[in-house]
Amino acid sequence: MQVGEILVSKGIINADQLKKALEEQVKSGNRIGDVIVQLGFASKDQVEGALK
Repeated sequence: MQVGEILVSKGIINADQLKKALEEQVKSGNRIGDVIVQLGFASKDQVEGALK
């Protein structure tokens, strides 16, 4: 399971936010977790916690 899918499954972000983050990731080339934090959809702690 990929980072974005994990965050959606845990209710941290929703599917629309993931779609927007993936679109931004293509433009920026940054990692999806970083993009989600930059967009303000989740905190760094939330992203890191979901991956543990």
